[in-house]
Amino acid sequence: MSWITRNKVLWFEKLVNLKKEIKILKEKWYNSIWFLWWEPTIHPNFLELVSFTNKQWFQNIEVITNGSTFDDKTFLINSIKNGLTRISVSLHSINNKQEEELVWGVKNVLEQKIKSIKNILYLFNKWVLKKELSVNIVINKLNYRNIKKTIIFLYKLWVKSFRINFIQLEWYSIFNYEKLALTYEDFKKYFKEIIDLHKNFYDIKINFEAIPWCYSWLNYKDFLEYSEQDIDKQKDKISRDDIDLVSRNIINQLYWRRQKKVYLEKCKYCFLKWDCEWIWKRYVDYYKFN
Repeated sequence: MSWITRNKVLWFEKLVNLKKEIKILKEKWYNSIWFLWWEPTIHPNFLELVSFTNKQWFQNIEVITNGSTFDDKTFLINSIKNGLTRISVSLHSINNKQEEELVWGVKNVLEQKIKSIKNILYLFNKWVLKKELSVNIVINKLNYRNIKKTIIFLYKLWVKSFRINFIQLEWYSIFNYEKLALTYEDFKKYFKEIIDLHKNFYDIKINFEAIPWCYSWLNYKDFLEYSEQDIDKQKDKISRDDIDLVSRNIINQLYWRRQKKVYLEKCKYCFLKWDCEWIWKRYVDYYKFN
């Protein structure tokens, strides 16, 4: 559910259009599809959409959700029955005040998310859901000191897979830079503690996104093990494309991201130049470094 052209569209996309998009992706021989951006599960035709995707023989049908609907176990079970194979829940802090602020003031949202997570874990452990739950955490100035604590809390609930994403200074965050933006240096100490969790708890899976190698303070082997780039290379035929709302043409996501990123001067001499995450242009502008 592309935000590239839909970020100004404030109504639900028509089911017929979404089905056309799914067919286009299937014709491109993709076998994995994600429903994400805003909140896909509140679309009035979400269950039908999942069912339709399943009938197109996609092997992996995943939703990235804020957990606002799967506290309803019946809805969750119906989603899985219709073909959902994997669920990722976005949860950024176990401090209720922080979580409410990061999801635009929704009251009691943390309690709702934890209930959803427990429901998902229960069904996975009962072999009803095919693939394990993943929790996505966006690293920002409000929560970066407490991400390790959040991971340990969720691990005690039997969440084993985590993806931490360094905040992109785009969308609504552009009005809240002072509250949300932080540098890689700010996060350095905490990043190492988070990566070390994998060494202390062998069954915790931690991956990160949007942190370049030279700012990760990891050796190259560990960088490949934990970075999102290596995960993507291991996945078979996963779509890194999107579809334009008006033209229905394929948009290459990697190309689009490169338009929003920039090299630093020293990047010219790095052997990872073409495999790197690069730096978001807005960071360069905001922090005024060259």
